[in-house]
Amino acid sequence: MGANTGVFSVLNALLLRSLPFREPHRLALIRQFIPPHGSAKEFHDWRQQSAYLADAAVFEENDVNLGGMRVGSRAHVAQTSWNFFSVLGTQPVLGSGFAADEDVDGTGWGLPGRNAVAVIGYGLWQQLFGGDPKVVGATIRMDGMPLTVVGVAPSGFDYPGKAVLWKPAAFSPGNNGWGTVARLKPGIPWPQARAAFAVESERLSPNRTESTNSTLRPSMTSLQDGLAGPVKNASLMFMGAVVLVLLIACTNVANLLLARTADRAAELSIRSALGASRARLARQLLTECLLLSVVATLAGLLIAYWITSLAAEVEPPPLGAQSYSILDGRVLAFTLMVSVVSALGLGVLPSLSLGRFQVFRSQSSGRTRGSRLVRQSLVAAQVMLTMVLLASSACLGRAFIHLMRINRGYEVQGIVTVGVSLDGTSHQLDKRQLPYFEEVLDRIRELPGVRAASATEFLPLYASAFVGGPFGIDGRLAKHNSTLIPVLSGYFQTMGGRILYGREFTAAEVRSGAKVAVVNERFAAGFGAPRDALNHELTIEGDTPRKIVGVVEGMEYETDPTTANGNEVFIPSETPGSFFSTFVVRVDGRAEDRLAVIRDTIRSVDPQIPVFEVKTMEQRMNQVFANPKFYRTAMWTFAGFALLLAVIGIYALVSYAVVQRTQEMGVRMALGRTPGQLRGLMLRQGLLTVAAGAVPGVAGAQLTGRFLGSLVDGAKPVGLAVSAGLLVFLALVASAGIWSATRPIAKLDINAILRCE
Repeated sequence: MGANTGVFSVLNALLLRSLPFREPHRLALIRQFIPPHGSAKEFHDWRQQSAYLADAAVFEENDVNLGGMRVGSRAHVAQTSWNFFSVLGTQPVLGSGFAADEDVDGTGWGLPGRNAVAVIGYGLWQQLFGGDPKVVGATIRMDGMPLTVVGVAPSGFDYPGKAVLWKPAAFSPGNNGWGTVARLKPGIPWPQARAAFAVESERLSPNRTESTNSTLRPSMTSLQDGLAGPVKNASLMFMGAVVLVLLIACTNVANLLLARTADRAAELSIRSALGASRARLARQLLTECLLLSVVATLAGLLIAYWITSLAAEVEPPPLGAQSYSILDGRVLAFTLMVSVVSALGLGVLPSLSLGRFQVFRSQSSGRTRGSRLVRQSLVAAQVMLTMVLLASSACLGRAFIHLMRINRGYEVQGIVTVGVSLDGTSHQLDKRQLPYFEEVLDRIRELPGVRAASATEFLPLYASAFVGGPFGIDGRLAKHNSTLIPVLSGYFQTMGGRILYGREFTAAEVRSGAKVAVVNERFAAGFGAPRDALNHELTIEGDTPRKIVGVVEGMEYETDPTTANGNEVFIPSETPGSFFSTFVVRVDGRAEDRLAVIRDTIRSVDPQIPVFEVKTMEQRMNQVFANPKFYRTAMWTFAGFALLLAVIGIYALVSYAVVQRTQEMGVRMALGRTPGQLRGLMLRQGLLTVAAGAVPGVAGAQLTGRFLGSLVDGAKPVGLAVSAGLLVFLALVASAGIWSATRPIAKLDINAILRCE
């Protein structure tokens, strides 16, 4: 019950509780669709002319250096169109939002001008300004740029992506990093809005619409579903798992209560003889079950609190206002409902068995064929549900193993990574960026134990890179979009990448800004033999053609860790430090032991430059794969617990059968049967019960596998071989339980049994 309450509290926060915005059911999140944004006027003309949207706002997220933050920390901020807060229906608690002319035309995040204002988050207001009510008009520096505070967002408002500061946008044609949040017009249903959006995205983003990668195709969902994202799927999966475990536990308890009711046959018969009606006895049994369920629920609330705390650590809610809490009316009502339904479910079978109790015939009331059939059916149901959970855990485990075995074209062991940001420093000027990186790399390469060092704007699987294109070769475009990654010389050697054909960049080419490129094998294979791509021209829209000088194996950069085989294009970084530059260093020995010395070496070049995210590549990869690993471990835990409950149920069934059939066993032994033969008889009967549940369990496992495939990338139903293996495993475990439960048969005293009979 605690697990059910804990998981439901997550679902309640993500899908049932209303978002803290005005009319949240009309809010839409638009992905992989970039509205007209060549200028502020172009965007605002588009949103005002929409036939299905009442309003729309764009935003772009970034990590920056904020004045007043502790050294080495970064703040997550967003630049937005001026109407961002009005689209969401949120008003600052102090000051105001942005004025209509405060988003401007510019490049990147714009130079100080009309958009040099900011709305700060409630937490940042408390942290940097101590909650000063006169904060409006104060100055805060973002990457060295002074911004005037015009408002303070409400407590809990941190959209998008846990942002702590918002500033008006700088629109430019080359910026493709926008996200879009919109509000449907009143009276426009979601199907109609999605149909209109599909037509518009086909017209404005044909390359993305035709993409075979579903994550790159334009989509419009409700903001609530969009924010829930993968957490929604994981929560639904866990909800199904804990419901199955609850059902298994309930069947176990129901079996025990049936046995207990049979043992109380004499008591219940006497009560009946003294005038208690069948309804009165049924109420007594139901009341006892309800008390048992209430005690379990109260204890389960502690487990629910622990589960919600764990969920908040593993996958924090997308909004600060969406806290996972069991102290919610809907969650408490769900807990009460589960408690009452469980009590009724546990009490129904014992209540129905009351009809068998007759005065002076209570001793045999638990031995009837009907009662045995009910108990065997309950155990078979347990086995069926356990089979479904075992198959589900095998399905997820296999998907995770496949995920970890993907050859991504680089080696993570022995690599130190350190992030830096030149924004707001004296090195931000184009001519001073590259010399800084060259000096840092020269010092790092002189350290003992360093085998290679380089730098990149984007790390694999860790940060969003430029998704452009599609790019092409000699004017022929690739069928799929490509990722563009600026790097410095020696990058592939440092990452352990294998150059299949040609070579990588030289330091001279980086320094001179040579128009060269290295592409990965998949990109080159889209135009014929990968080797043939060498010395041909790489076509990049808006850029001078580049000569392909190398083809590298793999080097997967997809930010979704379950996706592989993407098109990757690497070019020399002419202005390193413009985005999320990271130094990568390959060392001998344990990478963890070299973190401090490499960090200090980088700081020694210029102590004013922020240094952050000092981690090994293994630590970063573990962070990326932490959620899939947690999901696998949780499902294995549920499956193991279900297996334990099933074995307990089988053991209890056989043990009770041995007690109930003691006289029968004595007669059989008197007629020549040995204890071993009798134990074998009980084993066969017990395994028939297991088989009765396992066969439909295999069918259920196939259906569950298809359902998991729709929730978890890479999950597929288990095959017949795996199902057969699980059946054998379950049978062996059940056999051990049955054989252990029949040990008392060997100690039976025939004379005592027959004398009693």
